[in-house]
Amino acid sequence: MKFGIMNLFPVSDGVSDQQVLRDTLEEIQIADELGFDSVWLAEHHFSKYGILGSPLQFGMAVAERTKRITIGTAVLVLPFHDPLRLAEDVAALDVMSGGRLVIGVGRGYQPKEFGGFGIPLDQSRKRYEETLDVLRLALTTENFSYHGEIFHYENITTYPRPLTPGGPQILQGTVSPENFRQRGAVGEPIITSPNFTPLTLMKRNFEAYRDASLAGGHDPSRHDLPFMQQVWAGHGEEGLREAAAAALDYYRSVGKVIPGSEEALEAERGYYEKVAANIKLLTLEQTLTHGGNFGSPQRVAETVAELRDQLGINHYISWMRIPSLRREEALRSMETFAAEVIPQFRAAGAPGETATENAAPAGAAV
Repeated sequence: MKFGIMNLFPVSDGVSDQQVLRDTLEEIQIADELGFDSVWLAEHHFSKYGILGSPLQFGMAVAERTKRITIGTAVLVLPFHDPLRLAEDVAALDVMSGGRLVIGVGRGYQPKEFGGFGIPLDQSRKRYEETLDVLRLALTTENFSYHGEIFHYENITTYPRPLTPGGPQILQGTVSPENFRQRGAVGEPIITSPNFTPLTLMKRNFEAYRDASLAGGHDPSRHDLPFMQQVWAGHGEEGLREAAAAALDYYRSVGKVIPGSEEALEAERGYYEKVAANIKLLTLEQTLTHGGNFGSPQRVAETVAELRDQLGINHYISWMRIPSLRREEALRSMETFAAEVIPQFRAAGAPGETATENAAPAGAAV
């Protein structure tokens, strides 16, 4: 079992942009020293929701400040990138990190971000597909040509060449049941972050992914299966409720940036309407029980064990620096998780008890 941490780079009241960037870099260095396996950097634009526009650029600083931790993106929003420049930046970070790079990619969802770049939201799928095609070609092939609807290249080689043969692994952000099946069928690695989704539904999605992968002649065990949750591990009621309150604040902020009915693509309106409706109905108690993995180290470990046993995940990513949660509380949680949760999965066998199955309203965090 591998363990990672997630970083959104939000800016809370009274905190400067510069402090967020410097504090997060220091936290990643601490995570490296504590024994976490990976760090995941989110891309966002044009709001305090998340101020890191270039995870690959920030990854260069991470590579220089750390020794062993894998640097992941969760996710690069492909429609916003020139695919050739993206391939150059990916390869450069792969080289400078000594091959410690994993790329998570996604299509994006925030209308304000698409509007800021002047990219119609209805082009997101095609731009995502073509940018991913070109990125893969550039990282794996020293001379290639490509002719799509949007991008056209003839006899192109990007430099530097990646250190990792074929380039870093690319994981596709996956939420819908259909995407789980589609990506399993072609043997593509995935990354997911479902919240407020019943365990039974998640189990069906992961089973559909594995079944489709095997039916397509692929071995799903060749890939890590990462799973991301908001996490607080500690002792005492005060810190527990503080973490849950911060998580609730975050989910409400999500409701402000997801597409409205008039902004979303027709095929996705139902999904975003369901997410928005669930967020409006959230309470602190629901967030405590279904909004992440909050509790004592043993309870947190039991939830991780259940996700491993029920879903087959083998890479658990903890989002501990929850927006608006005090930094000292988040760092204390990270240290507790490293000292009291991770060792249970490093040794032979599993934690003793497993948590009971959660049931929650449908819909996944965005």
